[in-house]
Amino acid sequence: MNKLLVVIALLTIIACGNSENESQHSLIGKEFKSFSEIAELQKFSKVSDTVVYGTYVDPKHSILHLNNDTQNLILFNSVAIESSNTKRLVKVLDTLAIPDLKNTEFITIGYCQLNQNLDENLIAIVTKTDSMNIQRITKVWRANTTTNSIEVVNNLNGINCFNEFFVEN
Repeated sequence: MNKLLVVIALLTIIACGNSENESQHSLIGKEFKSFSEIAELQKFSKVSDTVVYGTYVDPKHSILHLNNDTQNLILFNSVAIESSNTKRLVKVLDTLAIPDLKNTEFITIGYCQLNQNLDENLIAIVTKTDSMNIQRITKVWRANTTTNSIEVVNNLNGINCFNEFFVEN
């Protein structure tokens, strides 16, 4: 009986510890036309939405950046055009939760290069700057359209990002 209680207690602790992770994974596979259709996302606001064309004429993927008071949430999605050809149907492939950033940081999506080639799939945490070229890149991920997942990029050599908010005076 004591062993049973210990097993139940351990399972309860493990289940509670994974609740945030399970919440993010519960989004995978959900389909929507507007992110606010998904109950778990109704307290989030849209920051940006980037379509990924790759070598296609029509976009096959998108990257949606949402945030709330405590975190940023990146959704990597597949995109399908409905038969009526009026609205895109989006399906969540993977998610990336980024805790609240420092005041000096922001997330940039699609404004980074790898070896001088624009890579629309790169997601980066960068330090704010008043110049066109961002001097400090903290962390980078790639939305991989082959594996349909968001993958960390460990080697930042050859990666440079542009300040999408830069305005020349």
